[in-house]
Amino acid sequence: MTRRWISERRTIKVLLEPEGAIFALTLKQDSYLLFITRGFVGVKRIRTRDRIVARAGYSALGSLRLIAQLYPDGIARSAR
Repeated sequence: MTRRWISERRTIKVLLEPEGAIFALTLKQDSYLLFITRGFVGVKRIRTRDRIVARAGYSALGSLRLIAQLYPDGIARSAR
């Protein structure tokens, strides 16, 4: 059984799981996600309304894959 720890507050969110960790700072329009996984350590910026982590089943690696699909060229400011 996979063990996960999820904490969702208004602004700061944390996901810890065996595949990695995500620390998120959620603002009104954008979220900044710090990923710590075996394959990637870094920050990604996404649109808050896209709910990437929830759509990826609260998985760090699944979230990275979904971000790559939705934002192949990065987040575009004009798309809002």
